[in-house]
Amino acid sequence: MKGKVKVIVDGVPYEVEVEELGVRKFKVSFEGESYEVEAKDLGIPMGALQAPAQSVSVPSTPVAVPSAPTPATPVEAPTAPAPTAAGEGVVSAPMPGKILRILVREGDQVKVGEGLLVLEAMKMENEIPSPKDGVVKRVLVKEGDTVDTGQALIELG
Repeated sequence: MKGKVKVIVDGVPYEVEVEELGVRKFKVSFEGESYEVEAKDLGIPMGALQAPAQSVSVPSTPVAVPSAPTPATPVEAPTAPAPTAAGEGVVSAPMPGKILRILVREGDQVKVGEGLLVLEAMKMENEIPSPKDGVVKRVLVKEGDTVDTGQALIELG
């Protein structure tokens, strides 16, 4: 499946085209250049990836793509649920970083793919989506917190 996604690199928004080539493999086109990238060690089941049907805003699965015309800076691919911790319904950090914004409050109804919070990692803003429909039971972090990979962020019910 092929689609356009909006990514933010060093605070600058870019629109890139992402085409799924196979399991964990994508073709990312940006400013007239194309790169084949592989998504690995994401901490989520690859079967959970959902390619976009149309343009989406700040997706959540990081893949390698240039921030300038050089191929090596991580960037976002199509929407995918954030990984869950050992407990069912606990959304955990897919990578270490800093919590920039919390997009939901306790008691909010959320749908699968809806943004829960924005995590800054490697100078990129990563919107962490809900892995399922549900209600926000607890927000376990606050804006400005530094988190580690796998750390519980939000509990859904």
